[in-house]
Amino acid sequence: MGPRQPAGRERGIRLISYETERSTEGLVCSAVSPRLTEWVPQLLGELHPHTERTIRTSATDTDPWRASTQILSENRPAWQDLDQLWTDDVAEAVAYTRAVTTLALTYEDDPVKERSSYHRHRHDELADTVTTIGTGRGPVNAGLGALAKGPVAVHRELDDQPRVLTLLLDGEAWTTLTDRRTGVHALAAIAVLADGFDVRLVASPAVRRHLAKRYPEWTEIHLGLTERRDRSLQGRRSTQCTPTETTVDTAWEAIRDLDSEPGKRRLLSNLKRADGRAYRDLPHNDAIDIAHGTVSRYVFDLEARGLATVDSRGQHNTVRLTDLGHLTVQECLDGDSALVHPNQSRLDGGLTVTPHELTSTVSSHRRGPEVTPSSDEWLATTGDPDADADYVQWLTGPERTCDHRLHERFATVATDDALTLVDDQPHSFDDGRVAYLSHRNGETLIVLQWGGPLATLGRLAGALLSEKALSTILMPSRLGHEFDAIDDGTHEYPTDRILRRGHQVGWYSDGETTYGAWRDRITTVRDRLFERVAALIGSDDTAARSELFEDLHGLIASATQLYHAVGIDLTTTIRIPDTDALARNETRRADLCGFLAKTAPKQSVYGIHSGYRMLFEDRPAKLCRRLPSEIDRNATMDLTMSWVLTGPTVTELRDEIADALSTELRMVREAIADGTEAAPTLEIPVVDGTTYPAIRRVIDEIAMSHSVQWTARERQRLVRVCLRSFGPSDTTQRACPYDVVASLLRALNESRTPTCLDVERAAATLPPTRFRPDLTPTATTLYAALLRADRPVGHSRSTSKGFIQSRGSSTSTPLVPSRRPATLVEVRGVQTELQPRRHTSLPAGQNWHTWAVASVHPDQPSRVAQIAHHSLEHLMTNPPTTTTVASTTNAQPTTSEDPQ
Repeated sequence: MGPRQPAGRERGIRLISYETERSTEGLVCSAVSPRLTEWVPQLLGELHPHTERTIRTSATDTDPWRASTQILSENRPAWQDLDQLWTDDVAEAVAYTRAVTTLALTYEDDPVKERSSYHRHRHDELADTVTTIGTGRGPVNAGLGALAKGPVAVHRELDDQPRVLTLLLDGEAWTTLTDRRTGVHALAAIAVLADGFDVRLVASPAVRRHLAKRYPEWTEIHLGLTERRDRSLQGRRSTQCTPTETTVDTAWEAIRDLDSEPGKRRLLSNLKRADGRAYRDLPHNDAIDIAHGTVSRYVFDLEARGLATVDSRGQHNTVRLTDLGHLTVQECLDGDSALVHPNQSRLDGGLTVTPHELTSTVSSHRRGPEVTPSSDEWLATTGDPDADADYVQWLTGPERTCDHRLHERFATVATDDALTLVDDQPHSFDDGRVAYLSHRNGETLIVLQWGGPLATLGRLAGALLSEKALSTILMPSRLGHEFDAIDDGTHEYPTDRILRRGHQVGWYSDGETTYGAWRDRITTVRDRLFERVAALIGSDDTAARSELFEDLHGLIASATQLYHAVGIDLTTTIRIPDTDALARNETRRADLCGFLAKTAPKQSVYGIHSGYRMLFEDRPAKLCRRLPSEIDRNATMDLTMSWVLTGPTVTELRDEIADALSTELRMVREAIADGTEAAPTLEIPVVDGTTYPAIRRVIDEIAMSHSVQWTARERQRLVRVCLRSFGPSDTTQRACPYDVVASLLRALNESRTPTCLDVERAAATLPPTRFRPDLTPTATTLYAALLRADRPVGHSRSTSKGFIQSRGSSTSTPLVPSRRPATLVEVRGVQTELQPRRHTSLPAGQNWHTWAVASVHPDQPSRVAQIAHHSLEHLMTNPPTTTTVASTTNAQPTTSEDPQ
């Protein structure tokens, strides 16, 4: 393999990886922390000799004053305008330019130490000005604007080609930073430097993931590590999934003549807007199925149509969708990459809905609401793999829902390096053999259904090494043609030894050291194992089954080690819809516990070393084939894959699962057990994902990844709202985290900092069975309708929509709770001058006269909504002591304890 060529220079920010060789001629700044004063002065100190040489080369005058004036006139033509006052950053930039030019032209020849004390003192002052600009400690304490107008502007104007700055991020400093604003300021400084330099960041995979989660906007703009989030400002609904007619028509015009070119349509369908695909990966993607020689021609055609864009800045060209291309894939192509006119996708069945909002009025015909299945219902509809469905499918949501939201729904619930249990009500898959796969931002998710130990292992192996995974995740551009992307950072061992004797990757012999050869071998092994799984399901051949279990465990462990080696986080969610039946059957319960105890420890790693081989392997032949390892004191292992189990009562199995894992983890090799051999410890916590701490962790995770500035008190209130809204009917101590994530994401789509009421209003859009299970079904439906309403709801409308049942002339609607009446709202009937009787909600004890006055102004619905929402907000933090149900008749209010 020939030497790698250095990446071409250009202004901007890029990550250093196996595709971009670090330049040896650039400036290297190590230990770049989030605190500017710890590294910017050092960087400027190393930069200013280069700046001086650049000035001496380009200056046409030897007088420092005239030379600096010329530079300033080129950089800032209006700097001498007497009508414009200088800001601090302009003043400091002028001071910098004067100082660095003086250093370049006055102190060039003679060493400073040989000059007079005056010149030595002056030299030190000038050097201080040059190295403190933009840090808040310069001549006038200016900020980053001075950095941009000073050294960045000078080099942007005078350098023939961008100078390389390599910044090595201090991983510990970034991941342990508590004040997010400090990190934002540091990233802003890096962005400012990129305006004049070729900035190359060196960051570990963990730091990259941390940056993508905590600073998603910055990483999306400068690094492309996060998904695009087209979220509008507060009070406006996102239009990401509701394109205008004009843009849809433009998309159709761009693709309509590709009806006879399926290869181009398949290529377009398999591109992403956020993640560029390398040219060299495309021929390996079986879903695209195009030859090497046609890739460039197809890509150029899509680029000419405005559907794709090509990035030639790295060593390998990459292609990604434009916004128009993304819209075209959504609106004009179906799941098989066939052309579909956009009008076909807009037809719905809402043509027979009652056209009248009120029984006393006549209105024009209107469409009914489009019924969209829930995410869980959508996943359960797997299709038939024996027909045209795939055994491994992409994790996508219903039409017009955002797939990255569904990915986040599953990813946020998982606890890193642990096994998380979640009580939920998952629908059974139509075909349990199907598994789902998703990959975003360096994180891969697998969702499958429990089918017994052998079948589940087969499904997991099939998803990890599926054609989809090999074509889009474990692809050549990520692993390297000869797996050269896998490196321990020390270059102490060649890659093949790291894989074979460190990570203990199987089926990787001397003949499989290239990506193509390895892929051919591993898919052959995969397919043969699948045949054996199909033959031995239900078999009583103990020896054959035991051998198959061993091979499947080896294949899965090899795959997860590869994912980990290239910095990909793995999470597997196992759905158990019939948890109750499994818990009652001792054999099935033991199978589940044994599966977890035998499988989870094998997915462990310590540095470049397989954790299972370090702790449990006792075969001498295997022990001889290990790399030497240095064990730090109190060292612990990581898991290459986190686990989530979800089912109706799966948390009740926590003790048994924990006991099974503890028993297995104690069975270490004798040399380790007696202390002869040192080894890191392996712990696999079993976490209840429905408790207060787990829900708080989910809220904190959402806040960090979406840059939401909730206070600690607001987060506590949100936890209480979630425990009340999504928990079982018999307790307020638990909640389903999937519903928490879904509600928070929906609320964030409407507001950048949603309140408790915003979150509960978003939760009201969930299926009735997933919201406020403590209420009766009718009460839940009515409560959800009132939360979503922006004005009082008429009795005629509520009964016609099924919110409540009308009983003669009575218009009172009791919300009869099975617990905690103090957490509910009143439902009042209000009579307006121009509208029939309506219902609205308010906290018990609210001044009724205020509501009566507000409700008689139908021309001010926004005011009514404002009062209603304010009252509900008050309820979230000041729950009443009783729940009152009343109507506008003369009946007296009654409490929920009243037999009535």
